[in-house]
Amino acid sequence: MKSCSVPWIPPELISLILSELWGAPQTPRERSALLKSIALVNRTWLALTACLASRDVHIPNPLNAEGFLRLLHKRTPLPQSYNLFTIEANRVADELCRTITFYVSRSVPPSDLSEDPAAVGLWLRSQTDDASVAVSTVLHHVTTHDRLPNLRHVSLRYTDRSFADVFDQVDAQKFPPQVTHLSINYSFTRPAKTSFVEYLRSIYSRETAGRVTLPNVRHLSLSGVTPRFVAGILQVCTNVETLEITRPAGLFMFGPLPPSVRTLVLHDPVVSLSKEMMMSWALVPALEDGLFRRNIKPQIVVRSGTPDPVALMELKRSCRRFDAEVVYQRDDSSR
Repeated sequence: MKSCSVPWIPPELISLILSELWGAPQTPRERSALLKSIALVNRTWLALTACLASRDVHIPNPLNAEGFLRLLHKRTPLPQSYNLFTIEANRVADELCRTITFYVSRSVPPSDLSEDPAAVGLWLRSQTDDASVAVSTVLHHVTTHDRLPNLRHVSLRYTDRSFADVFDQVDAQKFPPQVTHLSINYSFTRPAKTSFVEYLRSIYSRETAGRVTLPNVRHLSLSGVTPRFVAGILQVCTNVETLEITRPAGLFMFGPLPPSVRTLVLHDPVVSLSKEMMMSWALVPALEDGLFRRNIKPQIVVRSGTPDPVALMELKRSCRRFDAEVVYQRDDSSR
């Protein structure tokens, strides 16, 4: 009796599959479950995933931050403690890393406090902030010890946090100078009361933004933020050339943009982009009010699902009056 042989899958194909899995949007819990599942397949899958996880690093909590720092820590090998595996792991982590994504969250206050701003403020000050400290610690270690020479993208994903928090992590003395792309995403959990969200928004101050500058950041991606925050972070990232805004609305409140900004990416992750959605951007009124500086011929990239073709054509025609070129890029991430 012939035994059934399992079809052989080339490692290159496995690598492509794992790359798609690892790059897909996931919660920290889902990503952790994915790693555990992959480790149970075989050594090939585990080895390939280790390379992917070293290239695109995700740090969901302070415990993971400590583990990552231990991996980066350079050790001088002694004859009696020489460990080739450890040294090779240090080298791989240092050379492969291109992106680090931090997840910074805070539990929602008890329901009896959520309607009282003063009580919420007292509750916030009483909470430990290990997640924010972990971000600062990792970035400071990378900068002061001159690690991760190929790191280009830092992503900060905040949940139920104030808009002032980011400026505590992007101190110029801590932020790696080799990073050219910075992504900042704010979101609020469903149980969070409206008053709690509004309180977090209210304690942001533009004076906070003026303390530091990050001149090496060229690409800035923002999601879930207010126009006032956009103005503040652009005071920090003084040489941004490409500004990407997810779910934009009321663009007339964003200008004028700094003269370095020449590309504006409007990212609306929907399956179908309607005329009403494009109208909510208020792009044409923003251009009329001087969204871009004079003598700049900007490129405006619309990144979304399938757009209303007539509305997109009208938008392109209207923007030509301001020497602005509108380009469409398809985004199927919402499918």
